[in-house]
Amino acid sequence: MADAEAQKVFVKQDNMAAIKCPYCKSVRTANVAQYKDQRKVLKVKCACQKVFSITFEFRRMYRKPTNLPGTYVNVTNSEDRGRMVVKNVSMGGIGFSAAGKHRIQKDDELEVEFVLDDKHKSVIRRNVVARMVTPDFVGCEFSNPNEYNKALGFYLMP
Repeated sequence: MADAEAQKVFVKQDNMAAIKCPYCKSVRTANVAQYKDQRKVLKVKCACQKVFSITFEFRRMYRKPTNLPGTYVNVTNSEDRGRMVVKNVSMGGIGFSAAGKHRIQKDDELEVEFVLDDKHKSVIRRNVVARMVTPDFVGCEFSNPNEYNKALGFYLMP
């Protein structure tokens, strides 16, 4: 890993983060609460003497970047349906780009379906609520985020 590329380190709810050296693969756990409101790149020196860059991600759930084709149906406005590309996914929701113009508005309920690029080609069908909407991107929260999906859980494992 080049020093110019900052490694993203995910922080748990207790502000603990596991920092893994990209060179020797050793892992050090640290309380990183003091960095919560900072969005800067930090330099870390490992016990192996190598230096690498990290940033902390304080999201509640890991969000994996993707490029998965799928479809959506706007339950709130049944005339609005179409194709989409899922740009990111987490256990709590998805972010997608609609193919062409859409009429999705904040708080609209949607039914989405997409296929993971895992070895099983797992089909994910979920109800979501649009939380952030722009002409180019729709950020959605799963309607029932506590409903565990095994395929999605395995897909999101680092």
